[in-house]
Amino acid sequence: MVSRSIPHEYFILSGIRADGPVVAQVSGRAVATSVFDAHGRRYRFVGVAKRDPAGRIDVLSLKPGEWIVSPNLIYEAA
Repeated sequence: MVSRSIPHEYFILSGIRADGPVVAQVSGRAVATSVFDAHGRRYRFVGVAKRDPAGRIDVLSLKPGEWIVSPNLIYEAA
């Protein structure tokens, strides 16, 4: 179920830099095994976020410590 009351922007990591080898391509974008945020915290790739028919990201399916890296990649705190 997609939440209409929780903006997905609350769950997006920004200012990230890729680290490690590329493990996949999603929508023409290389997916790195891990990323670092602007504060130096590391996150590892765990999957692709689901979207509903309207294109909204299912933020309710994220587990604690998981974040979205645009467009819809899921990374978790390492």
